[in-house]
Amino acid sequence: MTDPPNGLGATAIDGLRRRWPRSTELALFCLVGASGVAVDFAVLYPLVAFAHTDARLAAVPAFAVAVTWNYLLNRRFTFAGARQVAVGRSYTVFVAVCTAGVGIRIGTMHLLMEYAGWDQKPLVWLASLAGIGTATLSNFLGSRYLAFGRRAG
Repeated sequence: MTDPPNGLGATAIDGLRRRWPRSTELALFCLVGASGVAVDFAVLYPLVAFAHTDARLAAVPAFAVAVTWNYLLNRRFTFAGARQVAVGRSYTVFVAVCTAGVGIRIGTMHLLMEYAGWDQKPLVWLASLAGIGTATLSNFLGSRYLAFGRRAG
């Protein structure tokens, strides 16, 4: 993979990285994650709305597509040293970290659907979003230190 282009956006991000390196990583990770939520919902919605799949089961293929999307964008843009880490190993660790995160997500969805009455549309979408939110911090830390850290390779 090549480095990001040296345009205005790259220059601004580089400046933020120098001044606030961890905060910039977290912000970029969250931006990538937000795009991953859109990808996730693009898979989740038709499975639930048209194929009448339980949202907890539909979250599995939605996760598979979104995790690959997020890996590629985080490797490219979020973690500065990521391209120094072997792709196969970093992808495997990233998926493992995010698999733990999907467990947190589905567990949160289950609790909200079973005990808070969020088992009907549109509340099921909020349950899914709440689950994604609860997994974000653990996914960031695992990605930063295990999947893309310089010692990961």
